[in-house]
Amino acid sequence: MQAFAPPIVDQCCLCGSNKSLSGEHKVEAAALRSEFGTQRMIIGRPGEPYRHAQSPKSKQFHFSARVCEACNNARTQPADLAFDAFRTLASDLMKRGQDPAQVFDDPRFCANGGPQYLDVFRYFAKLMCCHLAEMGATFHKPIADFAIGFSDDNYVLLGVDADVGYRRLQEEGADYSYAAHGGLIVTGTNHSDAPEAFHSTLTLGPVRYFYRIHLNEAGQVNLRNDHPSFYQWCERRIRHARANPMSDEERELLALSGRAED
Repeated sequence: MQAFAPPIVDQCCLCGSNKSLSGEHKVEAAALRSEFGTQRMIIGRPGEPYRHAQSPKSKQFHFSARVCEACNNARTQPADLAFDAFRTLASDLMKRGQDPAQVFDDPRFCANGGPQYLDVFRYFAKLMCCHLAEMGATFHKPIADFAIGFSDDNYVLLGVDADVGYRRLQEEGADYSYAAHGGLIVTGTNHSDAPEAFHSTLTLGPVRYFYRIHLNEAGQVNLRNDHPSFYQWCERRIRHARANPMSDEERELLALSGRAED
C-alpha cells in the first residue's frame, strides 16, 4: 500500500515530542525471542514476497514512525508487559488445541478486568498510532493519549484467533518461524467515501491479533478538518477498494470479518 506522503519521522507519533526519537517495533523483539528463539524468521503475507529477518532486532520489524524515549520506556512499558502476558497465554491455549480467543476469559484480561485489561488495548493503540504515522498522519490525540496512559478512554476493538496465513504455510510444508502484520487498512461504507475505521493485524506464530478503531461522525469531521491530505488519501483508498473488491480469501487473511472485543 503506497502512502500519500513520506512517513512522519521528526516527531513522536504518541506525544508529538521531537526529542530522543527512535524506531518502534512492529513486532516486539522480546515476543519474537520467546516465540521463536534463534530460528530463521520471515515476515510477510501469503501471496506477497516474504522478507527474511536476521534476528529479532532486525530493521524488518521496525516502523519508520518514531517514538520518543519517554513514551518508549515509562509511558508504554505497562502496555508492553501486559501484552507479553496476554500473548503468552494465547500461545499456550493454541498449543493445547484450544481457541486462543479464550484468553479473554482469564480474570486479568476479561472485560473490566482491571489495569492489565486496558493495558493490552493500549499496546494495540500504540501500534495503530505508528501505522497512522507511517501513512503520513500526525498523531491522533485521543488514541495516543490512551496508548500512553494519559486517558482511560479505549477506542480499540481487539480480537484473537488462529492465523489463516500460518495454517496455509504449514499445509504447504513450509518450515519457517512466522510473524506478520497487516499494515494499515482503511474501510468505509457502501454509501460514503468517508473513512469509517482503521484496521490492522499482528501475527506471532499460529496466533493472530486483529484490531481496529472506528471513527464516529465527530471523528470524521476532525480528521477532515485537521488532516485534510490524509483524509483525502483515505477517500481515495476507499474508492479504490470499492472499485476493486477483495475476495473472500483476502478478507479472511486480513481478519476483516472477525469478532473483536472492546
